[in-house]
Amino acid sequence: MEDNTVFVREYDEAEGLSYIDKREILRYSGYPPGAGTVDEAVYGLLKEVVGELKGAFSYRVCYRRMPVTWEGGMPRFLLRAESTDLARCLEGSTEAILFAATIGLKIDRYIARYQRLSPAKALIAQGYGAERVEALCGVFCDGIKAMAKDEGLACTPRFSPGYGDLPLESQRDVFSLLDCSRKIGISLNESLLMTPSKSVTAVFGLKKDA
Repeated sequence: MEDNTVFVREYDEAEGLSYIDKREILRYSGYPPGAGTVDEAVYGLLKEVVGELKGAFSYRVCYRRMPVTWEGGMPRFLLRAESTDLARCLEGSTEAILFAATIGLKIDRYIARYQRLSPAKALIAQGYGAERVEALCGVFCDGIKAMAKDEGLACTPRFSPGYGDLPLESQRDVFSLLDCSRKIGISLNESLLMTPSKSVTAVFGLKKDA
């Protein structure tokens, strides 16, 4: 089914986003999983960052559902770049969900401030922002999985521009197809960097549930 509709969804923390995974924050901040060297000072900074950023996030997703056909082992849909890694990820899919997610600009302003005042605090804030946007992607994908299950479909893992052999330049197609700037306020510069920085774009497939 061809559908040009771009859907927009806003979330609040009560919708599966209230849990804050401190281990993930530390991992994104550069501390390896299970590290025994994280001292109380680091945990103290983490607690400060989480407290100071309470209520700072704007959880938003825009997405589009589109048909997928196959030619020569490659998926053919509106994301034009050819990628064998993406083909493996989408194997068996008849449709795809293309989406963009962001948690807003306040985290970027906070990080910029603390890069001058406390680089350690800025680093933890970077990790916190990464944990938050990944949590948002998880909540969104779980919602699509539930919808797909009702239709007798299953979801593939998600795949983003810049993964494997899918060129980062395909971000331009994503932004055009989803109208990211107008829909949820994400912009893309000439270097293919997104603003807000804590934003994600990705695609995943829908296929018949085995």
